[in-house]
Amino acid sequence: GSGEVVLAPAPGAEAEARVGDRLALLTAQGREEVRVVGIATRTGPAAPEGAATAFLTEDALAELDPAPAEADALAVFAEPGVPAGTVADAIRAALPDSPLTVHTDAGKESGTAGANRAAALDEVATLLAIMALIGCFVSVFVVSGTFAFSIAQRRRELALLRTVGATPAQVTRMVTTEAALLGAAASAAGCLIGVQGSDGITAVLQHYGMAPADMEVPVSVPVLIISFVIGLAVALAGVFAASRRAARVRPAETLRESDTDTRVMTRGRWITGGLFLALAVLLLVQLPRAGDDGAVVISLVLTEILVIAMVAFAPLLVPPLVRVAAWPVAALTRFTGTLAADSARAAVRRTASCAAPILVTVAVAGSLVSMSNATSASAVNDERSHLRAGAVVESGTRIGVPEAGVRELGGLPGVRSAAPVGVTSGFLVGYNALIPSDVGAVDPGRLADSFELKAADGDLADLRGDTVAVSRTLSGQAGWKTGDEVSLRLSDTTALKLRVVAVLDASAGLPGALLPRDTLLKADPGLAAGRVYLALDEGADAARVAGGADAVAREYGAAAFDRESWLERSAADSEREGRILVLVLLGMALLYTGIAIANTLVMAAEQRASGVLLLRRLGATGGQVLRSVLCETLTVVVVGGILGIAAAGVTVLGMSRALDGAGGASFPVPWAEMGGVLGGCLLIAMIASLIPTVLQLRSTRTPRPAAVVPPPGPGLPTAPQDVEPSVHSRS
Repeated sequence: GSGEVVLAPAPGAEAEARVGDRLALLTAQGREEVRVVGIATRTGPAAPEGAATAFLTEDALAELDPAPAEADALAVFAEPGVPAGTVADAIRAALPDSPLTVHTDAGKESGTAGANRAAALDEVATLLAIMALIGCFVSVFVVSGTFAFSIAQRRRELALLRTVGATPAQVTRMVTTEAALLGAAASAAGCLIGVQGSDGITAVLQHYGMAPADMEVPVSVPVLIISFVIGLAVALAGVFAASRRAARVRPAETLRESDTDTRVMTRGRWITGGLFLALAVLLLVQLPRAGDDGAVVISLVLTEILVIAMVAFAPLLVPPLVRVAAWPVAALTRFTGTLAADSARAAVRRTASCAAPILVTVAVAGSLVSMSNATSASAVNDERSHLRAGAVVESGTRIGVPEAGVRELGGLPGVRSAAPVGVTSGFLVGYNALIPSDVGAVDPGRLADSFELKAADGDLADLRGDTVAVSRTLSGQAGWKTGDEVSLRLSDTTALKLRVVAVLDASAGLPGALLPRDTLLKADPGLAAGRVYLALDEGADAARVAGGADAVAREYGAAAFDRESWLERSAADSEREGRILVLVLLGMALLYTGIAIANTLVMAAEQRASGVLLLRRLGATGGQVLRSVLCETLTVVVVGGILGIAAAGVTVLGMSRALDGAGGASFPVPWAEMGGVLGGCLLIAMIASLIPTVLQLRSTRTPRPAAVVPPPGPGLPTAPQDVEPSVHSRS
């Protein structure tokens, strides 16, 4: 009856409610005391998103919500033995022109909930696509560098093949076939790992609220086939340049004994480096004109272009950087440090190949973290510059602050006006696409008391009736201009025909599309205010008003903050979300580059084996050899780190100029994050160099056979034994 409620299982357990308890029921209209007369139990599958959590009689619901009653969903029960699909087909045939959607089984979600879930899945798909693009860049980059280093190590072998009659085409086919076989095996293993690891990635996305809680990743054979083909294509793309270099190996190189690199700066490196450097300069020139959103995209591309240019020019950059990086080590350790520096300078190709994955790791990580900091700082500065409200109330429930709560907040002492902002999701119908965006319901008159908003075009005061005001970013994406007749679809597929009356210069923390409150409430009667901005009387104590507002807000499941506390909270939330996004985007790429660092340094250790043996024969101790190898590894990591920081630094400076030109804010350089990434690279590199070197030292411990001396003849003195002088060196 009236004032009575039956709770669904989940909210009943969460509230620890029992039959007979009295609870406060919050609706879009206000707060109502109700008595629990029952707690439902579920016998079927789990409740879909948007399912009811409380059940009332129709009369009781009408008292709480005087809006015209409309059914969100109708439950149709099939007769025993009749398949649900047959009934669904019959309903669709009976109502061919109806806007109703018929669902069965797992598709039985409300229209709004289903649309929200679809929008969330679209965001997940976009996020995964960005992850895939970053992963593809890193993988092609690392694979090509690894193959190039491998070809450099095998020059004598390839030259021997050329000597015995192998043609350049045969050498190219051999190297390409090797890459194809390795790529096929690695792709097959990657598909198996992907099938097993998809649940882990899904769990991470769900943990951070980036994916629906019920999202599942089914195993799809076509997707696995596509993944296999992409992996194979990455291997073949990576080996393309290396195979051409292998074909140019001359037979005379079988006689080469020195490991010192000659003519490392090839014509291809000059052309590639020059083209990508010119492209980087062009993007830097365009960056200040791109605006906030455009600057983020251009900066990400700019980082990758700079990385490619630096790798192409690495033979020119590595020798002077080795001198800089090795000078402190050489000064402290003398012989071992000097030996490490000379070895790194002599083997330019090896040093450049080992530094390349460190370069890409530091550059991509530094630029992504910087971009996250930049966008967060820009959004917070935008809100700080335009927010005039002395206090802000934020709802902690899905239904928001009801109208009764807004009236109570507006009547508090010291409050001049209360501006409610209801937020829902929707899609802007652009030129050729649906653009997802938050849609806000506002009262322009009261909003002007709490915000200082300027229109780049049009006037926000004209926001009444079937009109809309959009941010400049959304205006550019959708191609909307002031005076245009446009279409906007809410998350429940409700279509609205609107006229653009203003293009706002800044978003100020508000949704990108703003509609008059009355207009949006007609389309979505249950929409309540997610936030209420309180404009204060002149001279009012903001802290005291916020305290009084908090007491009222808690009655409606909300909380109040004074202006500074709210801005600090917004900054912290924005920074946290940005870090989570960067962590998700970088996770797979950093894992791959970590493997690449270890792999490249293990290959370098194999090339260094003859040098280790020579040092041991000259009398160097195992400790001296280890210290020399570790000093060289440290030098390589520092060189890669310097190049990576330089690439990220150029991106950061360009973005800073772009944000300054767009009225953005300065942002901190992520030294701590880049230092952490560089430290991780150093740890991996040290381990990858130390283990092979220790194994090589063990293999050199075999005692040399003693010299065979004939016995002395009668009357002849005993022949003196050759004693190898000990070699004393200081490291």
